Amino acid sequence: MAGGGNVKILELGKFYPPERGGIETLLRLWSEGFVRLGGTVECVVANGPKSPGVRWRTLHETVAGVRVHRLPSFGEVFSTSACPAYPVAAWNWRADLIHAHFPNPLADLAVVLAPRKIPVVLSWHSDIVRQKAVLRAYLPLQRALLRRADRIVVATPHHLEYSPWLPEFRHKVVVIPFGLELERFRLSDLGMSKVAELRAQAQGRTILLNVGRLVGYKGQRFAIEALREVPGAELWLVGTGPLEAELRETAAQVGVTDRVRFCGDVADADLPAYFNACDIFVFPSVTPNEAFGLVQVEAMACGKPIVACNLRSGVPYVCADGLNGLVVPPSDSLALAAALNRLVVSPSLQRQLGEAGRVRSDTEFSSSVMVQRYWNLFSSLRLPGALPA
Repeated sequence: MAGGGNVKILELGKFYPPERGGIETLLRLWSEGFVRLGGTVECVVANGPKSPGVRWRTLHETVAGVRVHRLPSFGEVFSTSACPAYPVAAWNWRADLIHAHFPNPLADLAVVLAPRKIPVVLSWHSDIVRQKAVLRAYLPLQRALLRRADRIVVATPHHLEYSPWLPEFRHKVVVIPFGLELERFRLSDLGMSKVAELRAQAQGRTILLNVGRLVGYKGQRFAIEALREVPGAELWLVGTGPLEAELRETAAQVGVTDRVRFCGDVADADLPAYFNACDIFVFPSVTPNEAFGLVQVEAMACGKPIVACNLRSGVPYVCADGLNGLVVPPSDSLALAAALNRLVVSPSLQRQLGEAGRVRSDTEFSSSVMVQRYWNLFSSLRLPGALPA
């Protein structure tokens, strides 16, 4: 399959850029990457609030060679788009292979209803952690999906180890880590001048950075509480969310208001400067809802050490304790503070972990490596018209 073959790939996603999110970013990288390798990609998603059109109308467009089909959506139920045209997508856009992404009930149903002769590669992003009452009713469809898939791809070995559902299908499971376009974090002279401006605002303090929505499972509260025990440092929170007022109150209660900066929703183009400006990236997520943490890879690409929590998910696989970061128990602000202080007082340890992270991001977590690994996997399924890998 390498080098062409004009293989037709049907990507079944939830949304597509300009909708923002980790899975949306990955979906674009896969789709555009497969096109560059010679595939034809039809990408079916629901029409989202930021899509270039009216949500309840169908929109067909070609974006960077990817044929994107945004289907009519009438809102969301249990975080799932009400998109009645989606389940028959595999019949409307015939393909040599279906690449779907779990969890997404619409895509799951579309896969189960798809023609049996079409191979299915399922990217298992995470178990369903929330909405456990809904999960009980959903389990028959989930099991049918796992039986239907020819290969199940997880981003880390931890996804398989900690899942109650995947071990039965271990013979189908392949590990391919997520990857990002790391080149955007190699800044130009103009970008480095922005970094200098940001660092000047800290007035010599150690900059601790967190990037993510301000919601409970992200654990920013524990980073704020830890800051009380880390003198000479300030915490920058990039992102917005429903807990902002509560987090501001927490900062006031522990006496660190003057050392917590709420940066708001920073534009994607400006994020590399924030990552490059910080000294330490703090990732205090407290539940397995955080399945991987792509922002950790972004910090690694900038050569920054990470402090993260030991979750039953892929997070501590990305932040390998003692290699490119330090791992602490979740929901423990004192342990988090101790790890941060260990780094604050040792610039040499910061450099050691940061440089190891930069190397690891290039070899394991780049988009080009990820796409090629998927392409090789597709080739192993002996698709119609495919060339040998």
